[in-house]
Amino acid sequence: MNSYLQRFKFAATGRWAVSIRTYLLIFPFGYLVSVERELILNEVSLSRAAGVALAGELASFLYLFLAQEILLGRRRTELQPVWRCFFVWVTTGLVRGLGVCIYASWAFGYGFEAIRRIPAATSYTTMVMALAAIYFGSIDRKRTELHAMGSLEELLTHDQGKLADIDSQRSADANRVLESILLPQVKSLQLGIKSALEKESGGQSADDLSKLHTQSLEISRALESEREALLGRRKLNQQSAMSNNQVSYWSAVIPKIISIRLTTVFYSLGVFSGQFPRNGIEGVMAGMLGLIPLLVVLLPLSQIIKRAKQGRFALFVGTFFSAYLVSYLYNLAQPLIGFSLELPYQPWYSAIKTIYGIYFASVIASLIVEISERHEDASQRGFATRESVNQLFRRSTVLEKAIYEGQYGALQGKISGVTMALHLIGSEMMGRIAAERKLELLGNANDLLAQSLEEIERLRVGSL
Repeated sequence: MNSYLQRFKFAATGRWAVSIRTYLLIFPFGYLVSVERELILNEVSLSRAAGVALAGELASFLYLFLAQEILLGRRRTELQPVWRCFFVWVTTGLVRGLGVCIYASWAFGYGFEAIRRIPAATSYTTMVMALAAIYFGSIDRKRTELHAMGSLEELLTHDQGKLADIDSQRSADANRVLESILLPQVKSLQLGIKSALEKESGGQSADDLSKLHTQSLEISRALESEREALLGRRKLNQQSAMSNNQVSYWSAVIPKIISIRLTTVFYSLGVFSGQFPRNGIEGVMAGMLGLIPLLVVLLPLSQIIKRAKQGRFALFVGTFFSAYLVSYLYNLAQPLIGFSLELPYQPWYSAIKTIYGIYFASVIASLIVEISERHEDASQRGFATRESVNQLFRRSTVLEKAIYEGQYGALQGKISGVTMALHLIGSEMMGRIAAERKLELLGNANDLLAQSLEEIERLRVGSL
């Protein structure tokens, strides 16, 4: 229960707690009901009934404009107390009904009829403003989330591009270490082992040298495979597709789905507000019974529209026509099924109001579905981009570590080679070797030390 209240609070007490734009959407039906009520109360002409009803609408517009600025002026930046929102909704309905009463009495001398005018206007206005606040507040909250997710996606894409550049550079550095340092040393090692094998005639030494040669070949293959992987790695696309996360309220002028749940809500609201002042409880029962054949037609058609890939506009036209026909025939058949209403609606007029309710419900449902789908897509894209950024960061860190370990390892190997050469030159066994061989070892040791100095200088510059 708390979760529903929390969602209601976040949706209905913020920016859309009161909106002139949403009030304009619900104005036509309420105005028609007011006109119908005036026609019944005083048996006046349609033009006079429309004028009396319009006075109430203008009074409520003026009051709502002042109330939203005075009582709910900070709703655009922070949530408002629920009681304050309800107060504005209820009092707008009161002003609407009271405006009709005062104008009818002052301008034409009609009775106040407060009992029949004010409760009907108040209940309808309160309910529709609350529903508009809930639905449009939920839509607007998701639109705000989509905008924030789009900004985050843009930042992540920018970071992804930067990391892709770094990854590309690191891959090139790692490939250079492989080609210029590790692979040549492995090949040199293989030649040395092969030369030693040729001099050995057999025995344990030959077996050990053979194992060393096999291992060196495996190392060489592994390094070659890594080099090919580095060369074959493509730079990530920095022009990543950025979807349009914005959802316009005009995008659902032509609906995309038929919502059975919202249609039921709006139909029930229309029946109560239209029939109760005219025909009482019997009128409400007659109207609600008409929901059954309407849903029997709408349920399968709504599923067909949901699954259709093409021809949706034609399906919508057919659905609205079918709903109109069902409503029209049901109103004709009301006397035959036992309803003797004192003031029944004309069948064509009642069917038009039914279509209006279905259309309005479909527009809101289409907005909700569209923005929910965009929200889900944006969440999935954001998750994929974050994973890509994390993967690039991890790979970049591993490459950096591998590059420096390879360079320092090669440096350590060269220094170790010089140490071993010096150890051999100073050993007793080297005394039996020709002087040319000693000079060769010393020359190689000098070369290794020179290469080590160059490697140290490269590492020092690379760390700046």
